[in-house]
Amino acid sequence: MSRLSLLLAPALLSTLAACATTSEGPTVMARQCDLEKHQTLVGMNIGEVNFPAVLPRRVISTGDAYTRDFRPNRLNLFVDEKGWIAKVTCG
Repeated sequence: MSRLSLLLAPALLSTLAACATTSEGPTVMARQCDLEKHQTLVGMNIGEVNFPAVLPRRVISTGDAYTRDFRPNRLNLFVDEKGWIAKVTCG
């Protein structure tokens, strides 16, 4: 191999790698939470509900401090001091 081809080989390989297509796997998380679907949780005890592992959620108890950052795919569960779900929202 000539010296020039040794110098150009890495540049050629990186150029070809940049042109390769990437395969996107299946989307694990929903893009937006389905509030209508989760309204049925109101009145249930949080300890009796089984959530899918991939569902982003947070449980907020009465008096808890929580951030106001909005994540459209996250389910917020507001529970009372005994664990009863009083309200559900997305965000």
